[in-house]
Amino acid sequence: MHIEEKIEHDIDPQLQDEITRLRNDCFPEDSKERSYFKQLPHFRFLAFEDEILVGQMGIDHRMISVGNSVFSIFGVIDLCIATSYRNRGIASELLEQLSALASEKGIDFLFLVADDHRLYQKNGFQFISTDLTWLRIDEHINYGVGRERFENELMVKQTGKKIWPDGPVDLLGYLF
Repeated sequence: MHIEEKIEHDIDPQLQDEITRLRNDCFPEDSKERSYFKQLPHFRFLAFEDEILVGQMGIDHRMISVGNSVFSIFGVIDLCIATSYRNRGIASELLEQLSALASEKGIDFLFLVADDHRLYQKNGFQFISTDLTWLRIDEHINYGVGRERFENELMVKQTGKKIWPDGPVDLLGYLF
């Protein structure tokens, strides 16, 4: 298996189609005729076995505010592994490579939204409970700003020297 980091605009249409199929197979309840759910990621990590795409993870690079602090984050989007390749450590390897890149590039935290937390807890992510502000978008339409309390879905992993403070979070963009 090998993992490639690809900037989104360098992904050709054939590979976009493969990512779309993989994403839809892994998230059938959110199936779309595109390779992303809400918005294109900035870049992706793609896992291949021989020439077959077996895993992918979109990453959004942005600034967010937490209370009176501002942080640089990598937001993890649509991490998915093909069914027949699960439980082989591929997802953990994708997260490890992203953590290493974040540390190398001075990114403060990895940030994600998840219903199933086991993989992320195993890889050093912590729960945060907070009031969250974000841009509500759905099917390429902006519905304004959302504000809501999140208790059991948001997770962060420290990759820099800064400590996550208590305080409301403003994603300064859409919810991953």
